Amino acid sequence: MKDNKHIAWLLGLMAVFTVMRWPGLLPSNFSPVYAICFCAGAYFKGVRSWLVPMALMFVSDVAINYFHWSSQGYSIFNGYMLANYVLYLGLVALGWVITSKRSDAVLIAGGTLGACGFFFASNIVAWMGNPVYAKTWAGLMQSFTVGQPGFPPPIMFLKNTALSGALFTAIIVHTVCYARSSDRSEEEFQLKEES
Repeated sequence: MKDNKHIAWLLGLMAVFTVMRWPGLLPSNFSPVYAICFCAGAYFKGVRSWLVPMALMFVSDVAINYFHWSSQGYSIFNGYMLANYVLYLGLVALGWVITSKRSDAVLIAGGTLGACGFFFASNIVAWMGNPVYAKTWAGLMQSFTVGQPGFPPPIMFLKNTALSGALFTAIIVHTVCYARSSDRSEEEFQLKEES
């Protein structure tokens, strides 16, 4: 019973956070995705730890690409989706390594570091795949700092990435803690009633 309530809360938050990915709802790079993937690795066991976040991301990516980006000429499926899923799995793996048995502060720090790692890794992928960037050290630094001409500099988004990783991870961690403490209170009450 205890695990079911905790899992229900976790799945509910992840579903709400996935809907919040819709373009324009949050500032650029202020995303719940980092926390969803990291916390799935920390809290879920077995295949659920990667299947749940990948399913949420895939369904939301297809919906966003179809209903929002396709009207602007973008494809529903693209290579960057696959690269992002590999990076999402990296966040899940970080959650596995840290696990939910750690303190709240360690989990929140892990979610923040995971978000920052995602930022740097995704910029490396952009550097490798975008012909605008020279395949040199200077081109790599350009992909992190000033970026592509005509677009905002990527380094501006690092703050939003780190803050969103911390905030959404904190919300999930504290919600799960609340669900667990509420379960313990119910169990203690039932034990008193039975004795």
